[in-house]
Amino acid sequence: MKAAKTAENRGPKEKKAFEKFLSDDEELVMATGFSKNYMRHRFAYYLLWPGGVCIALGAGLAYIFQFNLGIGILLGTILASIWSLILSSWHYHANRYLLTTRRVIIKKGLVSVKLISALYDKITHIEVDQGIIDRLVMKHGDIIVNTAGGNKDEIRILSIDNPIQFKNLLERLINRERERFGGQSGPVVTLEGELVDPD
Repeated sequence: MKAAKTAENRGPKEKKAFEKFLSDDEELVMATGFSKNYMRHRFAYYLLWPGGVCIALGAGLAYIFQFNLGIGILLGTILASIWSLILSSWHYHANRYLLTTRRVIIKKGLVSVKLISALYDKITHIEVDQGIIDRLVMKHGDIIVNTAGGNKDEIRILSIDNPIQFKNLLERLINRERERFGGQSGPVVTLEGELVDPD
């Protein structure tokens, strides 16, 4: 997968960052996050809000202190860009999707962390949701992992690059885990969304 790097391609520092979320008998296979296009749009959104406030503040200060309006707007734009970059980076690193040898994990948050996970033997079917805009313009999609039992019976992996390849890797990991423990054989049921070509 192009956007979703496997654990083998990551440095020891990145592997160690996710190690604390794994149990003793599992290994990290892949860690990924939001798609590049999604993050570009998120940066533009942050540039408008709250970045627009910084630009307006720069213009307001230029007016109040009687200095060049262009310089005030430029300083506000620089501050808005830095703030947008910080917020975008935080948003990306606070939402990570992990595939291990035993389960799928969604990690939310940086300071306070919330983990959502499903063991492969509890997954009943996988849906790929990729509308026409997602496929042709944004080049990303959502994966919905449905599970048996529990209060919430689905896990949503949102706005990832190459959702079909992600789904294929997830199915291979599920089937490998089921074969290893002699569980049910056969492919996982996959429900594909709009304009998704079958492999």
